[in-house]
Amino acid sequence: MKRPKKLSETLLPLILLVMAGLVFISIWRLPVTSTADLVGPRMYPWTLAGLLAILSVLLLTGFAPSHGGDVGITVAALLRRFLPLVLFSTLYVFALPLLGFLIATTALLMACFYLLGEQKHWLSFLVAAGCSVATYLIFATLLGIQLNAFPV
Repeated sequence: MKRPKKLSETLLPLILLVMAGLVFISIWRLPVTSTADLVGPRMYPWTLAGLLAILSVLLLTGFAPSHGGDVGITVAALLRRFLPLVLFSTLYVFALPLLGFLIATTALLMACFYLLGEQKHWLSFLVAAGCSVATYLIFATLLGIQLNAFPV
């Protein structure tokens, strides 16, 4: 037997759907710029708004069921995992210009993996370094955004 939907399970997807619509309208009003950039300033927000709209519809229709709340979230877990992730993300912003993209991003990812309980540090390093190099190559070659790979 299906459990009845709570008001919040209907209201939140509706609010998110309205937000996606407002983002679409805001992006539509952006002036068209004639730059050499093929992607343009509209592509990224349009993609995010589209994903938000799709996920909202999935939640509304019941294809993506709500998790119903997590009873495992405690203050201790918040202090042990979430706040250090916020701290590491803040440090990353300051370390990025000093250490370069590859070193700072690899260190951030390894710290996140450690906080999430990964015990194989060599595997964490390989995954973090691989993701950092792949992301750097995408930015530098495909998107044409120049980042300092290493300290200058």
